[in-house]
Amino acid sequence: MRKRRTLAVIAADVFNDYMNRILVGISEQCRLLGYDALTFLMAFNMDSGSLIQHGEENIFTLIKKESVDGVILMAGNFASQTLVEKCVKEFSGWGIPVIALDYDFGFCESIYADDSELFAEMTDHLIEKHGCRRISCLTGPEGNAPAMSRLSAYRKSMERHGLEVRDDDVIYGDFWKITAQRLAKDIIEGRRERPDAVICANDVMARHLCNSVLKGGINVPDDMKIAGYDGSNDAIMNIPSISTISPENERLGARAVCRLHELITGEKAQISEELPSGELLFARTCGCSTATKYIVEHRECYYNRVERFDNYYSGSGMLERLMGNENLDELLRNLNGFIYTINGLDTYMLCLCKNWDNVEQQEDDYVRDGYAETMEARFIYTKNHADFRNRVFPSADILPDFMDELCGEPSMYFLLPVHFMDRCFGYSVFRFGDVRNAVSSIFMQYNKNVSIALEFLRVRTKLISINQRILMNSIRDTLTGIYNRKGFNRFSEGIFRKASEEGKMLFVMIGDLDQLKMINDNFGHIEGDNAITVAANALQSSCELNEVCARIGGDEFAIIGCGDYSDEQISEHMEYLRGFFDRYNADSGKKYEVGLSLGYYLGAAEPGAELEKYINIADEMMYADKVRRKKLREN
Repeated sequence: MRKRRTLAVIAADVFNDYMNRILVGISEQCRLLGYDALTFLMAFNMDSGSLIQHGEENIFTLIKKESVDGVILMAGNFASQTLVEKCVKEFSGWGIPVIALDYDFGFCESIYADDSELFAEMTDHLIEKHGCRRISCLTGPEGNAPAMSRLSAYRKSMERHGLEVRDDDVIYGDFWKITAQRLAKDIIEGRRERPDAVICANDVMARHLCNSVLKGGINVPDDMKIAGYDGSNDAIMNIPSISTISPENERLGARAVCRLHELITGEKAQISEELPSGELLFARTCGCSTATKYIVEHRECYYNRVERFDNYYSGSGMLERLMGNENLDELLRNLNGFIYTINGLDTYMLCLCKNWDNVEQQEDDYVRDGYAETMEARFIYTKNHADFRNRVFPSADILPDFMDELCGEPSMYFLLPVHFMDRCFGYSVFRFGDVRNAVSSIFMQYNKNVSIALEFLRVRTKLISINQRILMNSIRDTLTGIYNRKGFNRFSEGIFRKASEEGKMLFVMIGDLDQLKMINDNFGHIEGDNAITVAANALQSSCELNEVCARIGGDEFAIIGCGDYSDEQISEHMEYLRGFFDRYNADSGKKYEVGLSLGYYLGAAEPGAELEKYINIADEMMYADKVRRKKLREN
């Protein structure tokens, strides 16, 4: 049962500055208002249809309307339109508040970054500081709300300065590299007049435009200036560094939380004053250097937050070492040894579906959609402490009740699916003391390695199980179920060696079924098989000290064991067998009797002797018993 209000954050890949800043704002505002935030992520963000994408998208099935009070839907960066449509269908019928960020949905409110003024200011800067007159705007898809907002801000700045915006000054793009590279090619090859500057609606297009025109011989910023939008690390670290707009993403995330809070409680909330507003970063591509100090500080911060731990991870050999584990307990304990590669991790929990490895079931019988009703928290890390107890909780809770014991304050948790292709194993839960550390993709790589290592372990366990079954089938008698001659040979040498080395008493018994030919000839082979089975059951049930019982021929049986045997015990053993056959023959209603001629050896194994010697002694005694029993039947 939840102890505080909870928001679900639906996202795809968040391992970049732009998305991370939004999550920082969500996390900070949730903390102030007393909410937990469960952020559901995918390691792969591809179009739906593949098995691996099915496994990734399965993480969203954990979210139930009973589990959360509101939803922040960050579907704008989903590669799969099918997944977007699933989200709409699912959340639109829940009747709980949903806020979409940077994307328009008909069933819920949408919130966008307040970027118009900043985009206009960057255009102003290109005009007023650098004297640009012919400025093009490379924006996003026509009709897209953020793309149109930034385009409108560009037009307003141009209009304020009395500058004309011609039709070919506006280029509708895709927020990706294709349109930017095409624009660069048109400028380089003279199909488009080179503008004084191009302002781009995101950093991806700005970077690819810049790098493409440089390759084509156009100097940036002397021949053409370029600006972007996002304030991304890739733009800042680009050579040359991209002049860009760092939007108020933290405040965007916080605004979404405040609006949900109002919809849930009816109370308005103030955005945290600690969250920064947007700013302009002037760098090399516009000819300014005012952002140099920021870039240097950012570079140092990025190294300490991301690159240093990337290096730790790269040198860890994590995946290879996990794949060497032979059981789950060993894997989990070794997994604990790689926590150091994730910067700022406060809590980690690996939740596996009950019977996740599916060893005893058919290979195609596994969880594909949703999660098992019962989850097992098999490994929990909290600030230098590892807990390997198997703690059970219902998957409907998403996070177990005992999580409050570990994290008593409102927190943001990141949930990633643990799976191989569409085979669901469970999910991982990550909690950072500072959400800014989640900008690194190492925790995603860590989770992928867990998934691969679990699949490797599952397959290994399955193969061992199959091999053991094949082995057992090869050393078991198919009629009686006891060992066959191959099984007897496999285990008897070890028992004999133990008797010799440890000075234990060696017990060898040989049995031969009486009158098998007569039973087969007069009553049929089915009855002959019955007699063999009865004899096997008698011998097997007589073994009380882990002896090995085997059918070593058509009508021949053997028992071997070692231990602290006494003559009295062996006499009782023989009496038990005689009594077993007497009781069977009295009650069977068969027209024949089942019996065994028996011989045995009990004594020490002499140094240097072979097992065959003692088998022969028991066999000779059995033969003598067989002759005696035949005479008794004839009389």
